[in-house]
Amino acid sequence: MPRLQSGRSVLKVGFISLVDAAPFFVAADYGLFSKYGLKVGLSREVGWATIREKVLYGELDAVQALCPMPFASTLGVHSSRIPCVSGMQISKGGNAIVLSGDLWKRGVRDGKSLRQDIANSRYFRKYIFATVYAFSTHAFLIRDWLTSSGIDVERDVQLVNLPPSQMCRNLAAGTIDGFCAGEPWPSLAISQEMGWSPAVSVDIAPSHPEKALMVRESFAEEHPNEHLSLIAALTEACAFCDRPENRDVVARCLSGRLRVNCDESLLMECLTPSFNYGMGRLEQKRDFIRFHEGDANRPRSSDALWILQRMGLCDKTNTVADLDSVARQVYREDIFDAATKRILLS
Repeated sequence: MPRLQSGRSVLKVGFISLVDAAPFFVAADYGLFSKYGLKVGLSREVGWATIREKVLYGELDAVQALCPMPFASTLGVHSSRIPCVSGMQISKGGNAIVLSGDLWKRGVRDGKSLRQDIANSRYFRKYIFATVYAFSTHAFLIRDWLTSSGIDVERDVQLVNLPPSQMCRNLAAGTIDGFCAGEPWPSLAISQEMGWSPAVSVDIAPSHPEKALMVRESFAEEHPNEHLSLIAALTEACAFCDRPENRDVVARCLSGRLRVNCDESLLMECLTPSFNYGMGRLEQKRDFIRFHEGDANRPRSSDALWILQRMGLCDKTNTVADLDSVARQVYREDIFDAATKRILLS
């Protein structure tokens, strides 16, 4: 493998401890990176701001990213303005809103009853809800859910950002009243009776884009072979993760101490086509999380436009003159098509 811009001969790829990081672990453990001639070092990062900065300034070559992140970086929104691209999506869906057990005891069962409780508590306190990043699908989802229930997000509640792995401890400590995050943290909170879920991502925005592979535009231009090979390997890994017969293997890959560090039984639950909302509610949710089915890995312009439009709702001071142009600049179907040709030939 030729030396990369940083002088490394190993491709350094960052991830966050989440269930939808599974394709990276599968590709590492089952030889898919080496199949495409890559030497990859996986680097666990603590939060999304850290992972963003490390890829923007070359400490990491590629990362598991929240799908709005390459757009925010390219546009310089709450970020340094450094052009980035995504040649594939890694997952769709997989998030849940979790509210505290105390809210349940107060009679909250859904958005409507939460609105009433907020009105009753207005002169005593303001409820605090956490998401993982200002520009994330989690922020979009919780804003949409609250707004659809008649709750004024700017006036009635306070939104804060926390790393995904810190959601449960803050909910248990009472420093937040709820959160929206990706698995396994919602299921962990529910299984330990810290909280319950009124809605999951498929209830609010079915088949929404979630994680994407993010690289600097300069990396994609200067190292096209490594970039395409990385996408090919991860696309194969995504297909592996979606097969029901592989759930136990995927859960085992995720469970390592330096990966997600959760019990395999809980991770298996996260991967099954059902969701435990808590308080006795269990529902089949076949499309709760998808890694590959339905052409989920293709970075479609329709997904890019959904992301850009939602970003506009989160920050009304930001205007994008030509959404279509930005969508095509960042979400690169041409790169994905070139990479998948390698899969057919392998």
